Amino acid sequence: MEGSGSSGFDMSKMSTAEKLLAGGSVLLLIDSFLPWQSFELGGDILNLGSVNFNMWQGSGSLFGVLAGLLAIALIVVGVLSMTGSMANMNMGSMSADKLTGFLGVGVVVFGVLKFLLVLTNDVSWGAFVGLVLIAAIAYGAWEKIQSSGGFQMGGGADGTMGGGTMGGGTPPPSAPPPSAPPPSTPPMDPPPSGGMPPSGSSDM
Repeated sequence: MEGSGSSGFDMSKMSTAEKLLAGGSVLLLIDSFLPWQSFELGGDILNLGSVNFNMWQGSGSLFGVLAGLLAIALIVVGVLSMTGSMANMNMGSMSADKLTGFLGVGVVVFGVLKFLLVLTNDVSWGAFVGLVLIAAIAYGAWEKIQSSGGFQMGGGADGTMGGGTMGGGTPPPSAPPPSAPPPSTPPMDPPPSGGMPPSGSSDM
């Protein structure tokens, strides 16, 4: 049937930033369950094996959990945005693009903090893979925020919100400046009484 493919995902309409955010978030979520830290039990002498911690565990586990949860939220928002479901949601002055960009920034901030904490504490290869994915998400989030008007809420260049006002409508016309009172005119002298001089007053 014609038009049956008009709904759902359309990868060709996705920008580079959206592809980086979507792909980077999915891959980061997968990488979050791989070893980010590896501890040797017993040292080199006893060699009792190793214990691996993923992004959700080990050093800075709070930052890892926050990064993982924000990555899941980023995936959900991306799916809703690509399917057109975000258009029916009332988010006030924040657009779907700006929300996606801010979620990406959150993933980057907490992901970098997690990486820095495990870097000097038995870091494993999964953390370096995660750092590359975080860099891709960072670029996508930056492009998404810039395309939606920067970090100003609503994207207005003059600091207004939602295309000029909070509700996205046109701003009310400004009141005209008070007009100056008209200059006062000096009173005119009344004409001489009698009008024209009498005819008999002229010399013969």
